[in-house]
Amino acid sequence: HFVALKSVRVPNGGGAGGGLPISTVREVALLRRLEAFEHPNVVRLMDVCATSRTDREIKVTLVFEHVDQDLRTYLDKAPPPGLPAETIKDLMCQFLRGLDFLHANCIVHRDLKPENILVTSSGTVKLADFGLARIYSYQMALTPVVVTLWYRAPEVLLQSTYATPVDMWSAGCIFAEMFRRKPLFCGNS
Repeated sequence: HFVALKSVRVPNGGGAGGGLPISTVREVALLRRLEAFEHPNVVRLMDVCATSRTDREIKVTLVFEHVDQDLRTYLDKAPPPGLPAETIKDLMCQFLRGLDFLHANCIVHRDLKPENILVTSSGTVKLADFGLARIYSYQMALTPVVVTLWYRAPEVLLQSTYATPVDMWSAGCIFAEMFRRKPLFCGNS
């Protein structure tokens, strides 16, 4: 079996800046919380280990199930005129099942984009990269700077309070991109 590795270098020592980045801690905590469900549309974290240690740093490695490609690559490989409507429907249904599972478990992903949606060789969609994801409650205030700009919901741009609808906005942008073969809203501002 193949696996995918994500390595994080952590400064060794008690000084400022030591310890795992909060995004890595969140990603591991969320995936560990979800692993008992073994949802088919969420990437599986198989292990976390310290793989090397020096006087200066510790390298922590996250071991994930291997998935062949992300949705960006999958879309780019599609010959003109693009993916058939039935394929897009199947991909979106799987994507939304994974997203519904996250939301049912009070998790907002906050960084949905084609690069964070994986597609196996058999066409199974898996949500990945939970570094910005958060467990939420309706009273919780979440940070305004999340999600790649092209997929950012209006409430995030306006720095309003938000929750799961920001993921649905991103899902809609991705859905349109599957048909258009380019981002719905691209730009720098």
